[in-house]
Amino acid sequence: MDLNKLTTGDRIVAISAIVFLIAMFLPWYGLDSDFGDANRNGFDYFFFGWIPLLLALAMAVQIALARFTTTEMPKVGSLTWGQVHLILGGLAAVLVLLRLLITDSVSAFGVDLGDLDRKFGLFVAMIAALGLVAGAFLKMQDPADAGAAGGPAAPPPPPAPPTTPPTTPPTA
Repeated sequence: MDLNKLTTGDRIVAISAIVFLIAMFLPWYGLDSDFGDANRNGFDYFFFGWIPLLLALAMAVQIALARFTTTEMPKVGSLTWGQVHLILGGLAAVLVLLRLLITDSVSAFGVDLGDLDRKFGLFVAMIAALGLVAGAFLKMQDPADAGAAGGPAAPPPPPAPPTTPPTTPPTA
């Protein structure tokens, strides 16, 4: 596996996906109280944790398949793979940003114990999601990925004009 095949955008996306995976294990929300600690990590949030993780992993797997195997990637309509990565990374970043903006609370036996505080794992996940967007943007700008549009092929060149046989003057 030759890592020199990876572009800068590919490397940023791959590193950001790994950092996001690590951030899923870190506390995202927590409450320190007299009754004990209540911490939640990224795995406790399906829509705002699992879905961005799956998007990040899909981006990393596509890069690995495209760069390290002979597998030909399928066409994605009129989009390049760089544009697909930008859409996936942007969606992951928006979902994590929403989790950052929406507060979480904890309750026991129907009694609200209070709002949970944001913890450092959520901020690490947000930085990793922004890294996915930045890497996808660089990937989209890369000339190697820019020509990989899945749109219709360019029309063939027009045929050459017919040639007429040379005329020879009649001999007497």
